[in-house]
Amino acid sequence: RVSEPLSAYMTTRDIAAYLGVKPSTVTAYVARGQFPRADAVVGSTKLWRRATVQSWAAQRPRKGSPSTPP
Repeated sequence: RVSEPLSAYMTTRDIAAYLGVKPSTVTAYVARGQFPRADAVVGSTKLWRRATVQSWAAQRPRKGSPSTPP
């Protein structure tokens, strides 16, 4: 159920573009529990609040960077 304007939500494709990855990568992250569950579903389209994605991305470990600070 969508409780905010649709502009406040991102689709898998939107998230992939934001992160610089393929949509299938986002789908894999979700399947492996490495990405938050969708905040809403409209038909068969999963939607995440923009704030959810931004918060996750800010904490996301980056390839090639240490997972803990020295």
